[in-house]
Amino acid sequence: MSAPVQRWLGLVLLCAACSTPAAEPAAAAVIGVSGHGEVSVAPDRARLALAVDALDAEVKAAEAQVNRVVREYLAALQALDIAAADISTSGTWLAPEYSWDETARRQQLVGYRARREIQLMVRRLDRLGAVILSATQAGVNHVSAPQLESSRSEALQRQALAQAAADARARADAVAQGLGVRLGRVLSVREAGDAPPPVPFKAMMMRAEAAPDRGDAMGLALGEIRIAADVQAEFAIDDGAPGAR
Repeated sequence: MSAPVQRWLGLVLLCAACSTPAAEPAAAAVIGVSGHGEVSVAPDRARLALAVDALDAEVKAAEAQVNRVVREYLAALQALDIAAADISTSGTWLAPEYSWDETARRQQLVGYRARREIQLMVRRLDRLGAVILSATQAGVNHVSAPQLESSRSEALQRQALAQAAADARARADAVAQGLGVRLGRVLSVREAGDAPPPVPFKAMMMRAEAAPDRGDAMGLALGEIRIAADVQAEFAIDDGAPGAR
């Protein structure tokens, strides 16, 4: 074989060796777990969503009915010492309303519907029953279930999150012990899911003749709010190197 041919073959073999992919390192073994934390607290405030609507043949009449009810209810809230900053009212929404006339085979104008919405924050739960009763007495015709809250919800959410992280560590430890290995450093951790929504209470209309400033006027059973948090974490398996954990 001539020298040029030998040099050419050598270059081909060298390039082939360079293009051969190197073996990938084995993926590191990890322990993946989830953790859960939960705290309970008595609610200390409530949000209320209310609305007033009226239907009338005349636009102005429907609007006047709604505005009258809202004014009366706002006066009642003032008497209950609900701060103006905790009350939000919308403007008047107006829309024509129709019904189907089977004889004429067409839509017929029934009248005009007016609507206003009211948002409240009740910071004294012993007045919640009176706030709701005052709404019905004033003519408010839509009252959603109050959403119970805690003014410490953010701090309690962090507390539940810390519990969830500790639970994830304990679970990973248990897995490592079961496998006969040592738990290493944290590789990743993330919060899972969203904070739970405010909890609605269940109220029964009981003893309406009770004192209007007492929460038991509506048989309120406030109970507790549960605030939960979840995390997902991955831990390395300790290979025995000093300071791995």
